[in-house]
Formats: sequence, structure tokens, C-alpha cells
Amino acid sequence: MSVLSLKHAVECIERAIAKAQALGFKVAVAVVDEAGHLVACHRMDGALWVTPEIARAKANAAAGFQTSTLDLEERFNKGRQLFAGNVASLPEYNFVFGRGAVPIVIDGRPAGAVGVSGAVPADNDHTIADAAAGPLKAAAPSPHS
Repeated sequence: MSVLSLKHAVECIERAIAKAQALGFKVAVAVVDEAGHLVACHRMDGALWVTPEIARAKANAAAGFQTSTLDLEERFNKGRQLFAGNVASLPEYNFVFGRGAVPIVIDGRPAGAVGVSGAVPADNDHTIADAAAGPLKAAAPSPHS
């Protein structure tokens, strides 16, 4: 098991906020470990109150399925949908399968994910999450994963 430290999480959030500011968006950024437990979350001043919850749910989906929510959204749009709609929940977890979350990999192993919400359209959430993951970004999964 790879450990996602608070230091790694805060570094991801700092990269996300810098990218969001450069693009002119106010977002929330959530970082979860490989089991979907929250490590850190920041909401920029002026971001909608709900954005931290959405960012975390996106991060949960990316961590749980070990792929980006961009990939999950594309899979679901091709008819391989596991859940109805764009949001699903388990008793302790919410998942959002829309763009805006990227897995974090440390030493070649899944360590968690970073999720972003607030940069409409969601392509911008994905761009910010991708920048946030930085050197901890996962390699693209195979199409059969």
C-alpha cells in the first residue's frame, strides 16, 4: 500500500488552486487516499458551498475505480454504465462520475485521487485536477481495465 501524506495532498491542492486562479475559476479541491478517506480539502473564497462535496465525490470515484473520472464518464457514455445517472452512492461514499478527478500514484501504486469542482464546464475541472496531480498522476489505464 502506498501512503498519501498530508504533504502530498496539500501540494496537490496548491497546484490546483494555482491552475484555477490562472484560468479564472473558484473551485474546491479534495484529495482522498486509496480507500476514499479524505486527506485534505480546500474551497477557494467565492466557490459555491457545494463544491467541496462534489470534489470529494469525484475523487472517491477516481480512487475507487483507479482511473480518471474523464475515463469513467466516457465509459458510461458508451453504454457500459454501472449506475443510473451521473451520481451514485454507497452507505458511506458518494461518487460523481463526471470530469474532474485524477488518480494519484506513488511509487507505481495507487495512493488516492484528487477531485475538483466549480470550473464550469467540467473540462476545466479535469484540466485543474490533472495539473493538481502533477508528478503523482497515474498513467493512462488500458482500455480493458
